[in-house]
Amino acid sequence: HVNNIAATYFAIGEGFHVGVIDAGLIASLFGWMNLFARSSGGFFSDYGNKVAGMRGRMWAHTICLFLEGLLLIVFSRFTTLEGAIPALVCFSFFVQASEGTSFGIVPYIEPTALGGVCAVVGAWGNIGAVAWGMLFLFGFTGNLANGFATLGCIIIATSFITFFIKIKGCSHMTGTLETSGASYGKA
Repeated sequence: HVNNIAATYFAIGEGFHVGVIDAGLIASLFGWMNLFARSSGGFFSDYGNKVAGMRGRMWAHTICLFLEGLLLIVFSRFTTLEGAIPALVCFSFFVQASEGTSFGIVPYIEPTALGGVCAVVGAWGNIGAVAWGMLFLFGFTGNLANGFATLGCIIIATSFITFFIKIKGCSHMTGTLETSGASYGKA
C-alpha cells in the first residue's frame, strides 16, 4: 500500500515541507528498491537453504518480515526528510526482500501445482493491498503516520505465522522433518 500513499504522506506531512512533485520523487525510492532488493531476499532464502534447508528459508523470511514491520514503525515516527528518507529506503529494502524470500518458499509448497500456488500467493498480495487501503481509508485518513505504525505492528505479528508453516518433505521452523505425504525439497 505504500506505493499508493507515500507521495501523499510526504506532500501533506507537517515536517516534510515538500511539494507534490518532490513528494512523488521521494516516494519513488520505494519502488526503485525493486531493482535489487527482491533478489537480495532470494539470496537470503538460498543462503538459509544452504545452511539449514527449508528451516533456513523460513528463518530468512521471518527475519525479513520482522525487520520490514519494525522499519515501517521507525519510518512512521520520523517527521523530517533527513530521517524519513533513509527509513523509507531501509523499510522498502525489507519489503522487497520479504517478497524474494517468499518466492524461495513457494516452489516447495506443492510442486505438482506450482502455477496454482503462485496464483494464490499473487492474489493474496492484491487482497492484502486492498485491505491495507481500507485500513487507511477508514481508520487513518487524517493520521497516516499512525496508519503506518499500525501496519508495521500487523506485519511484525504476521511474521511469526511462519512458525506454523509445514511443507511436506521439508524441515520447518522448529527443525523437525514434515514427512506426511510426498518427499521433495531439501530437509
